[in-house]
Order: sequence, then C-alpha cells, then structure tokens
Amino acid sequence: MPLERRKDINKIIAARRESSNLRNIPDILVPLWQVKIRERFGIDVDREIAKYIVLAAHEEGTWKKQRAIRKIQSLLNERGISVDNSQKMAADFIRMAISGKGTEE
Repeated sequence: MPLERRKDINKIIAARRESSNLRNIPDILVPLWQVKIRERFGIDVDREIAKYIVLAAHEEGTWKKQRAIRKIQSLLNERGISVDNSQKMAADFIRMAISGKGTEE
C-alpha cells in the first residue's frame, strides 16, 4: 500500500481563506449599510468606508475588525484627519456598526 502524499499546507490555507472570503456578499449591502449608518447614527460615510464596515460586521473574528479599523484609519488620514482623531473615529465606526448602538450625547 503506497503512502498517501500530504496536502501542501499552503494549498490548505488558500482553500480555507477562499471558502471564508466575503466576496460572495451582495453588492447591495454597501449602500444599505450607508443608509443604515446615516439613519441610526447620523453619520454620512462614503462607499469605501462603508465597504470595510460591511466586511467587519459580517465576518466573525477580531482580526477582521482590527483590519477594518486600520483601513478606515488610513482612509481618514489620507483625507486630512489627524492620526489620533482618525484612529478614534475608525474604532467608533466599527464599534457602533457591530454593536448596533448609537452615540447619544
């Protein structure tokens, strides 16, 4: 009986990532989340930021949320917002979207 060849670990990891990838999320979710964020929290976000919020909200795991926060922070930095403010705003966006609670002041 010949020995079975082990699968390449890189192929296993690539298949796992592809199966858990969010490419199958319908495109309509991004504008719906833009409306949802605008209605619930009174914040207007553009399509790029809404895309990362959708990815974070529909994916389990903290590393996806942390990656979304970093991406949103870099987008806000490119638009002229300071590093401290953009970091706080990005974390607040993700926290509000995932928890479903608005900021009431």
